[in-house]
Amino acid sequence: MRAIATLIGLMMLVALPTVAQKEQPKPKETPIKTTISAIQKEPSKFDKKMVQVEGKVEKLEKRVSRAGNEYTTFQLRSEGQTVNVFTYGHPDIKEGDTVEVIGRYLREKKVGRNTYKNEIDASTREGGKVMKKEAGKEPKEK
Repeated sequence: MRAIATLIGLMMLVALPTVAQKEQPKPKETPIKTTISAIQKEPSKFDKKMVQVEGKVEKLEKRVSRAGNEYTTFQLRSEGQTVNVFTYGHPDIKEGDTVEVIGRYLREKKVGRNTYKNEIDASTREGGKVMKKEAGKEPKEK
């Protein structure tokens, strides 16, 4: 009986640190503050990395998937260059707004049979966000 109790105690000592490690959040990745032009010039340098860019909203589409999930796509334009942006939900933005986007840049992303190129995933699960900028003020998270 004593041997069983000792064995259980040892198993708990080994298991507890493992459980504690799994519960700790991942350290937050700091986004690279850059421009759309820089991403277009060297896309491989930014591929799969967190980026922070600013520009004007174009081709805004707010949709709902077949599964009922709201999502938004748009092009972000600055200095004649564009990058596609994806995020879940419907941020409070409109065509022509100046926004700051933080998200993971992907040269190519496959979702089912679809392939998306030159896109920033600004969804919160990627640690991203879309913030509307107002003249002379800090960006507002939307």
